[in-house]
Amino acid sequence: MNFKKIGIATVLGFVAMALSSAVPLMVFYEPNFTALAEKFPGIVKATPDMVPALIGGVVWMFVMAIIFDKMGTKSIKDGAITGAWLGASKWFFFDMQMIAMIPPIFTMDYMIIDVPLSAFSYAVGGAAIGWVLERFE
Repeated sequence: MNFKKIGIATVLGFVAMALSSAVPLMVFYEPNFTALAEKFPGIVKATPDMVPALIGGVVWMFVMAIIFDKMGTKSIKDGAITGAWLGASKWFFFDMQMIAMIPPIFTMDYMIIDVPLSAFSYAVGGAAIGWVLERFE
């Protein structure tokens, strides 16, 4: 495994996904979690602890870069398409599991908005990964 290639793809994918998530975070996620924190104090935090979230994001982006490399995803277009379906499927699955277990916190209305927003941010991150992987060909 070429750690330089995967490392650069991880960093650029993470930055691209973070930047593309800024507006959805402010417009959708922050108000949603603030309302949930008021409804379920002590259970839902309005402002998350970002250290575990960032560590998880970097590790997941590292895994995505490896998956994309093994799949032969080596262009902006292929990265965006692969990122979109990967993000949508990951968060559809997660949201549906949460709807099944804790429906007062995770609702169908939330899932209907979360999945397309996740697909978008994963498409942007995937495009960045695809671009980097293409450069190393």
